[in-house]
Amino acid sequence: MALSLDAQQLLGAAAQRFAVEAPLEPAFEPALAALTKALTQEARLSPAGLAHTHERLIALLGDRVALAELERREPSITALPVSRPIVITGFPRTGTTLLQNLLARVEGLWAPPLWQLRSPIPPANVNDEAWAQQQRDDTHAMIEALYAAAPSFRSIHPMDPEWPDQCNLLLRKSFSTMANAFTWYVPSYVQFLSSSDMRPAYADHQRWLRALLHRRQRLQGDLPRLALKDPFHMWHTEALLAVYPDATIVHLHREPAQVVPSFASLCESLQSVDADSPRRPAEIGRFCLYILDHGLTALEQARQKLPAARFIDLSYRELVASPGATLRKLGAQLGFDATGVAVEEAGEWLERNRQHKLGRHQYSLDDFGLTEEVIDEYFAAYRARFGRHL
Repeated sequence: MALSLDAQQLLGAAAQRFAVEAPLEPAFEPALAALTKALTQEARLSPAGLAHTHERLIALLGDRVALAELERREPSITALPVSRPIVITGFPRTGTTLLQNLLARVEGLWAPPLWQLRSPIPPANVNDEAWAQQQRDDTHAMIEALYAAAPSFRSIHPMDPEWPDQCNLLLRKSFSTMANAFTWYVPSYVQFLSSSDMRPAYADHQRWLRALLHRRQRLQGDLPRLALKDPFHMWHTEALLAVYPDATIVHLHREPAQVVPSFASLCESLQSVDADSPRRPAEIGRFCLYILDHGLTALEQARQKLPAARFIDLSYRELVASPGATLRKLGAQLGFDATGVAVEEAGEWLERNRQHKLGRHQYSLDDFGLTEEVIDEYFAAYRARFGRHL
């Protein structure tokens, strides 16, 4: 039978593969339906891309089955506190990856590594150490396969199984993240998410974090403060703070004329992997502005409504120029100990993984059919409000 991305067929295939004992809660189904419709009608998937995407979506449904089973086996997980998380966000390409990797070196903070974000839950009755090593190996293989399919992505977004990564790896399991829109060309899905109540997706996000903390507590005996990051939290700040009212959001800022072509280059690289006939660069440029425009609207609404005390604004230029000083300043503001040891370890990581070590990520507005005048028009209000951080 030909592969289909029909949402109901995917649910049926997942139920059969994973021997689902009880129906999954249905809150995620509208997002799954919106994503699969956009993938079918807009993404221009190649046969290989269709097969890859089909398998990926079923695997995500399998993750949801595993989470539901874990919560049935260990009901106390649902009471684990996720207290005072530090949440890094900002437009894509503003230094969120750098800052999270620096915070990961601070004692008492924990930024879950990529391999755990991909595979948060070990099967019941397995050797945890052997399972964990297999997940690390699988994650390394995934990274190398991605870099082979999209060679430019290596310099755009360096990854390692042990480095922290983005919350969209958890939100993907609810089929509710704007990150899907830089993996695939899906404008209608962007519109769907922009008009959706994201609180159920963030409630799921909290369930995944509790599962990660449960394993951490079982193995290491602690419940550390989380240092999380995802550019696309910025699109849904109100929903995030509804679920995590004691979170502090560190909002990174960078000049939009640098952000936009860098983001477009990232989208072009990723969308080439699964597409049969990738969109032209000018189309991708317009699509990225479309995504960012939704983000600007959400940002303005959220910052007007939410308490200023929940936000710390930070300059990309400041972070790159003085990472140690930035870490110490954040420690004073957020109540963690940015000691000399933490700063030294952060500096050592930065030196080992300095920018452009894997090649310079090259791009320009003109590459994507954009001009300074267009950027000026779109980002005038943003520059007026946050200009001192650019």
